[in-house]
Amino acid sequence: MKFNTTAILIAIIYNVINFLFWLRISTMPNATSMVYIFIYPYFWIITLIIVGIMGFRNKAIWFSKSYKVSTIVALFFCTPFPFMWFKAIAAPSTYLVSNGFSTRDGHTIKSEEWVYNTGGLSVIKYWKADEPNCNDCDSSRFKPDGVWVYLGKKKDTLRIDTYKNGKLINEIKK
Repeated sequence: MKFNTTAILIAIIYNVINFLFWLRISTMPNATSMVYIFIYPYFWIITLIIVGIMGFRNKAIWFSKSYKVSTIVALFFCTPFPFMWFKAIAAPSTYLVSNGFSTRDGHTIKSEEWVYNTGGLSVIKYWKADEPNCNDCDSSRFKPDGVWVYLGKKKDTLRIDTYKNGKLINEIKK
């Protein structure tokens, strides 16, 4: 078996660019990263067209008995599927879906709702800042406060943590 270095090189470059796009998206605010909804498909389509034309022009060599396996593997890695699988495997099992602020008794309460990638609720976390209307304050001003109930994927309770002014005062593991 011989290696189709051209197809392998194209697959490597394609996946490096995909990875760089992914890194760029992960550092952007959600609304700004929406432009990649258009960039990704165009990039994939252009790559598939280029590789398709090259494969058709070089089909006698690329699909000969000695190059066939390496060509097929390289061409597979020029599709979005390996990247999507990698992204699904590398994605965290939970992510932040919403957060909010409210003012109560002269304090600002911050809440975060975390869900599993399957959509089920994981935990709602609460913090308290000792000043009112602290929506734009630095996160270091907020201390964990309240009851955090961690749920499993089957909605069973895994753990209950109770915080008061930044200190864990009770932890119950189920």
